[in-house]
Amino acid sequence: MIARVIVILILVVAILGGTAYFGYELYLKPRKLDVEEKAQGVVAPTPPPDPSLAAFEALKPTLELNTPEAQAALQTFLETYPESPMASAARAALGRINAAMILSPSPSPDKTLYAVVKGDSLVKIASKFKTGAELLYAVNNLQTINLRIGQELAIPRLDTSLVIDRAAKTVTIQNAGAFVREYPIKSLKIPPTSGTVQTKVSDKLAMKGDTRVAFGTKDYEGSERFVMLSLQGVMLRGAPAPAADGSEPPLPPGIVLEPADAAEIFLLTTRGTPVTIK
Repeated sequence: MIARVIVILILVVAILGGTAYFGYELYLKPRKLDVEEKAQGVVAPTPPPDPSLAAFEALKPTLELNTPEAQAALQTFLETYPESPMASAARAALGRINAAMILSPSPSPDKTLYAVVKGDSLVKIASKFKTGAELLYAVNNLQTINLRIGQELAIPRLDTSLVIDRAAKTVTIQNAGAFVREYPIKSLKIPPTSGTVQTKVSDKLAMKGDTRVAFGTKDYEGSERFVMLSLQGVMLRGAPAPAADGSEPPLPPGIVLEPADAAEIFLLTTRGTPVTIK
């Protein structure tokens, strides 16, 4: 009987000892080591530097150059480092360069050179190339709508579409499905929709007060531009100018952008331009 009790006691001690040992190894020892490391000033190893930061820094000298080389370098950067903390800045720079190159009169593979013939007008030429007369006027830095026979015009080849992202509050313009530029939305007041909506540009208006003005007239230059969508009650427009006392007026309904951004979208779209609202 005494021998059996002794055996049981030995087993209990062994079990308790093993439990204590594993408890020490699993819980107490790591905590003890943490305390010792902190006391000795041991810190976690520094993570390796993000290579995208150095790559973007190397691009900076070219970012202000509206050249195909700068454009290609930024595209490569975004393809190589899509998750870089500098991706947003690279995308903004690429958008600015893309738009500047489209709106430049400089010849490029994406532009057609057209020589004016008798009977031509900007509207007629724009209709022939399925683009906008306002775009041709801006791209070629024209001072008048009157053309000369033999005058050469640079005509961008565009197949634009718009993507309006309600969550991100951005408008993105694409050319043949490729990114052109992204614009921030200042105010988004449109009828509620569910899911993704496909619509299109139904009209482009230039308004002077309550009067619609035509391209080429004397009032057109100072007019307010609106891009109307087929979706009822939805338009893109620039924010109104500050009041005479400098106060900001309430933002109107629709998709409101910075005036310069709205003006650029007006130039780069035509009636029928596809629009996705998501």
